[in-house]
Amino acid sequence: MAETRPHITVGHHDQYGVVAATSHDNHVAEHILRLVGFERLPGSTLYGLTDPQRDPVRRGAQAVQSLRAAQYRVKADVAYDLQPHTRLGTGRGLLERLEKPSVSTVTPSAEQRRSQAATAISPARAGTPPARPAAAVAYRPAPAAPQPVRSR
Repeated sequence: MAETRPHITVGHHDQYGVVAATSHDNHVAEHILRLVGFERLPGSTLYGLTDPQRDPVRRGAQAVQSLRAAQYRVKADVAYDLQPHTRLGTGRGLLERLEKPSVSTVTPSAEQRRSQAATAISPARAGTPPARPAAAVAYRPAPAAPQPVRSR
C-alpha cells in the first residue's frame, strides 16, 4: 500500500525559523495554520510561525500537536515532534534501527520532563495576567433626531 503524503509539513528554516507548508491545495488547512499561529510569508508558499523569537520549539511542537488533533497528517522535524513513533530518521542509522529491535535510550525522568515542558505555560506568558472579559456595556438607545422647527 502506498504511503499517503502528509497534509502539512513543519520544519526549520534558517531565515524564518519554524515554517509550515501544505502539500495539498486546501484552503481549510491554510485557515487551520493561521489558527495555530502561522502566517503566510510574503511571496512564498510557506507559513512562518508568528513572533519567531518567542519560544519557537515549544510553540512549534504545540502547533504540530494541534494540527494532529484536528486530524491532519503532519510530518515534522524532530524538534517539533513529540510523538517519537511518527518521527522519520535519516541516513544509515534508520535501516539499522528497522532491522534491530529498538531499545529506548530515553530515561523515564527525561520523558516526564519532556511531557511537562510540552504542557507548561511559557515563561514569557507566565507573568501576564489572564485576560478578563470586557465589562458589560449598558444599552442606551440613541437620542432621537432633532425635529425641524416649523414656521407659523
